[in-house]
Amino acid sequence: MIVVPQRPRVATGVMFFLSGVVIGTWAANVPFVRDRLDISTTTIGFCLLAMAAGSLVAMPLAGRELAHRPSADLTRLGALAVPLAGALPLLAPSVPTLALALFVLGAAIGLLDVSMNAHGVAVEHAARTPVMSSLHGGWSLGGLVGAGGVALAHALGVDPRVEAIVAVALLLALGVAAGPHLGSMSAAQERDGAHATFARPSRGALLVGTLVFMLFMAEGAMTDWSALYLDHDLETGATVAAIGFGAFSGGMALSRFCGDRLNRVVGPGPLLRAGSLTAALSIVVMLLVGEAWVALPALLLVGLGVGNGVPLLFSAAGRVRDMAPGPAIAAVSTLGYFGLLAGPPLLGFVADATSMPAALSITALLTGTVALFAVRAER
Repeated sequence: MIVVPQRPRVATGVMFFLSGVVIGTWAANVPFVRDRLDISTTTIGFCLLAMAAGSLVAMPLAGRELAHRPSADLTRLGALAVPLAGALPLLAPSVPTLALALFVLGAAIGLLDVSMNAHGVAVEHAARTPVMSSLHGGWSLGGLVGAGGVALAHALGVDPRVEAIVAVALLLALGVAAGPHLGSMSAAQERDGAHATFARPSRGALLVGTLVFMLFMAEGAMTDWSALYLDHDLETGATVAAIGFGAFSGGMALSRFCGDRLNRVVGPGPLLRAGSLTAALSIVVMLLVGEAWVALPALLLVGLGVGNGVPLLFSAAGRVRDMAPGPAIAAVSTLGYFGLLAGPPLLGFVADATSMPAALSITALLTGTVALFAVRAER
């Protein structure tokens, strides 16, 4: 009988949840920030590049630190940094300060993402059963809660900046409470003799990282632009726009909480292929119809489709040969989060040059490509 270390697993899931709340709060407030500063989608895109830069600087450094420090320690540090940085973009009084705030937020997210995924791999190894999907489900649930808080604040007429500050206080308390229960296992100790340092990724890590890049680019597009697509292109209003992002996050959460069991039943390759294909088809239908009553369930299906892809690939990254789990996950995270953080700004430029539906159609191509390479990634 397999005994899953429940306290470390739950505590690690809380860290994913915490990160998701911060991202969900930011994503649902993109229209508010754009209107408050009276800036274009292109300008928002340039500011998001600063967020990408922050993460891409922090992730390799976090991977290197995992060779020398327990993943639990870095995860606890990230759980304090992310909520504190999360409110900064909403408080920024100008475009330069917005870019700086997003750089700080990106760096904090990069630190927490690498450390909590590495710790999740260690928890999964200790459990000897798949747990990564449910851990990432905590992130998706957090995104749903974050977007839901923004929607509620809009409905009640509460200033989003006030709502964000309240969320920061609650998340700090949650992170402090969960930190001591992360456990003593460490990803840095999972493979004897592996040299964890700055290293060129192996072919396996490059393949996994490229697929994570594609999925994260699609996920980032839905995260940063779905609310704007609903609000400005479909003219649904801010409340329905926040609900749309919540539907996407809810779909991801549902698929991830069911994903560990599905992984055991059908295997990671078929699960990755079916989910990616579902996401691609749902995006195509949403954009072709162009109606809110189709877009909301379509976003739910996109979330259901992409939800298990990233956890499956991060779990695979922790098993890449000839690389320690920490640096391997850092390499995959860096490639993947380049898609999550730099992809949306690039799509923003495409949207300004053409239209938001044309930009979002690229995500259908990306998720369809992942479906083609799913079996190879499993091998």
